[in-house]
Amino acid sequence: MSISVIQAISPAILGLSLVVPICAGFLGRRLRISIVVGWLLFVLAFLFQDILSLMLASHFHGRDGVRAVAVDQPGTIAAVFSGWLPPLIGHFMGKGLRGQLKLVCGNRNRTNSEQDESLKP
Repeated sequence: MSISVIQAISPAILGLSLVVPICAGFLGRRLRISIVVGWLLFVLAFLFQDILSLMLASHFHGRDGVRAVAVDQPGTIAAVFSGWLPPLIGHFMGKGLRGQLKLVCGNRNRTNSEQDESLKP
């Protein structure tokens, strides 16, 4: 496993922690689900960056890999306390996107058979 792959895992998890609450809010899921899943992914991203990436780099590349991957200031503790804020904002962004989509496309509640009939030429 190359060092660039090890360094790319943490931003990928962080990106998921921001996208999942937006999707949950858009789909109409509960706020609690968005915050819990988003917080877990947010903390996992920082935990991976601070601790787990060092373990992987040490295993695959030795001390040189640890020097290349190590961060100057760890942020796991700060992520534990502030990790609920991005999912909270993302959830309401998703709800807003859903409202905009309903506004633009109309609030149609059609059944499957009505949708099938509308697709026929």
